Amino acid sequence: MNRRILIRASCIAIVTLIVMAFAFATERVSTQRQDFIDYALQFRGTEYVYGGRTPEEGFDCSGYVSYVANHGANILLPRTAQAIYQRVTPVTVKEREPGDLVFFKNDMSSERITHVGIYLGVYHGNMTQYEGKRVFISAVSDGPETGVVIRAMDEKFWKEHYFSSGRILPASKEARELEEAGETETDTETGSVIEEVLPL
Repeated sequence: MNRRILIRASCIAIVTLIVMAFAFATERVSTQRQDFIDYALQFRGTEYVYGGRTPEEGFDCSGYVSYVANHGANILLPRTAQAIYQRVTPVTVKEREPGDLVFFKNDMSSERITHVGIYLGVYHGNMTQYEGKRVFISAVSDGPETGVVIRAMDEKFWKEHYFSSGRILPASKEARELEEAGETETDTETGSVIEEVLPL
């Protein structure tokens, strides 16, 4: 009986991950970016722990982003949100695409970056509260939910504290050009349920 319950729970978890992966897929996003997003989504629901840097101990915001970058894209990032910001290539909101990082400040008059997350694009799926909204995933310590959660960029707190976006992965267009030249893997095209749009 216990084995059947375990198998059933595992199947449900796998189906949930597949649904989430398709909900956060851009038709022409590069394979590397899609893999990065899929890897990041695996940790949704992981507990928030200040200073946490692994799924086992929990994550804080920079611990989560640096772990996902390291293990999901083989990119070593510094340990703090401020240091990560100093490492990225800045991009405008118009240039931003799923897989880029988003940065926030508690005090907009300060130089200090206080939060970092992974931008996911415009959501189209079964989470109706996010339908058609630009969303990101990060480890948060306060609010209606804590831990690794998905949030809309236009929620009051995040909209008021958004500071910048930054790039750690090649732009999808650049990656496709390399792929066409035979230098990297080919694109994985998916039935798109996330589409990038220009900011309102």
